[in-house]
Amino acid sequence: MGIFSFLSNLAGKGILDGVKDIVDEFVTTDKERFEQMLKKEELRIKEEQLQLEREKTYLRDTQSARETYAKVSTSDKAPFINKIFPSVLAMFTVMLTFILFFYFSQGKFEGGQKDIVIYILGVLSTITTQIFAFYYGSSLGSKNKEEIIKNLGGNKNGLL
Repeated sequence: MGIFSFLSNLAGKGILDGVKDIVDEFVTTDKERFEQMLKKEELRIKEEQLQLEREKTYLRDTQSARETYAKVSTSDKAPFINKIFPSVLAMFTVMLTFILFFYFSQGKFEGGQKDIVIYILGVLSTITTQIFAFYYGSSLGSKNKEEIIKNLGGNKNGLL
């Protein structure tokens, strides 16, 4: 009877340990919930910081392109073609976009052609939007983001 009781006790202990492990995995204490919430918040803050860094990089790139364009346009040493080429290219692209919009809006397309035309018009409208954003600045939302980024620059821990 001693061996039987030992084996049943051992088996019971294994089952109890398994149940305990399962319960521990699904039931959390207030402290554990707080720690999980804290980790989630830290990850959210890191994600926001990465997003802000991406936007800073994008804005720096845009500003750098505008500064380069301004330097070339006002330089006495730059050839005339270098001064006018970006503007001429932008005007040509915008005119071509509007001409193609008009042309495609007049035609009747069948099946797969319609999908291709919609794709081409989407690409052209994106390019035109970027041209206008370069020459005239981007939207008010971007200006607001720029101000937020500048304000966060002095904040060492990145918390709002």
